[in-house]
Amino acid sequence: MGDESLLNDQMVRLFEKVAKWIGLSSNAGPVLAALFVEKYRTGGRLSSEEICDTTGYSRANAGLIISQLEGLGIVEGQRDYDQTGRGRKRVLYTIPGDFSDVFGLGVLALQDRLDSILKDIAGIEGFVGEKSGPIPELVRDMRRTVSAHSRETEGITKATKR
Repeated sequence: MGDESLLNDQMVRLFEKVAKWIGLSSNAGPVLAALFVEKYRTGGRLSSEEICDTTGYSRANAGLIISQLEGLGIVEGQRDYDQTGRGRKRVLYTIPGDFSDVFGLGVLALQDRLDSILKDIAGIEGFVGEKSGPIPELVRDMRRTVSAHSRETEGITKATKR
């Protein structure tokens, strides 16, 4: 196994984790890896056929993943008007941003989840009020913990937008 294959395997594993981080199936990882490697290696785009060849995915599976990535704004497609011949022109895909844009989606998703938890805690606080005892203390502890992590995540969100 050559260095190139080892790098590709490690890259795919990393992007499988990134896909999960942004809320997708790990199956999106190989597609992300292929598109990022192509972008940084040649600055070029990949057709759906090339994505299928690289990932081993069927056209249907690759198409579904590409659609999800397009919906999130991670991938953009453009018709290949340089293609000769009759029929529909193939679509070439690329990642318009960089890694921080993709990573930032995961941070935003995490911030949304933390905000949702804080809203749930506020509802519980409204129910238990300012009473003393173990349950109100638990609720105060939950608020302190989640609020601290929410502030940390907001800092990360600002850093990824730079």
